Amino acid sequence: MKTLFIIRHSKAVEYAPDHTDFGRCLADYGVQKATLIAKKLAQDLDGVDLMLSSPACRALETARIFATVLNYPLTEIVEQDPLYHFGGIERALHIISNVAEAVDTLVLFGHNPTFNALAWHLCSQFREGMPTSSVVGITFKISSWSGISAKSGSLQTYLTKRNIK
Repeated sequence: MKTLFIIRHSKAVEYAPDHTDFGRCLADYGVQKATLIAKKLAQDLDGVDLMLSSPACRALETARIFATVLNYPLTEIVEQDPLYHFGGIERALHIISNVAEAVDTLVLFGHNPTFNALAWHLCSQFREGMPTSSVVGITFKISSWSGISAKSGSLQTYLTKRNIK
């Protein structure tokens, strides 16, 4: 059994002439929102084996918040450039399918529209949107991440600020 958590970055600062898209970090509200949702996820999660994050500031900051709340070492968050420069869900599936077999719980931090499309692709039970800080947890009856395929997952969790109040 494998479990994948797809987490969209939290609310970032608005675009500004002195910020590139890549360099936009979290707004104060984004920090609060990510912390709230991470604490809710921690109530139902025993542990994380691997966290992969887009290196974009807003995604990496979100990953660090979740890692702190979930007691995952910050130094073990692996930055994956393709999680920022997506070429669609195929790149995401390539990253996932190459994760070591020993990893049972995988967490990805990144961006829409790819993350929403990825969740829809992997889980026919999920047809919602992915607002900032949202978490989609999907379980798979596979022993190796290379066995992941379309519509093969079962929805385990869907967390947004709106649905945890």
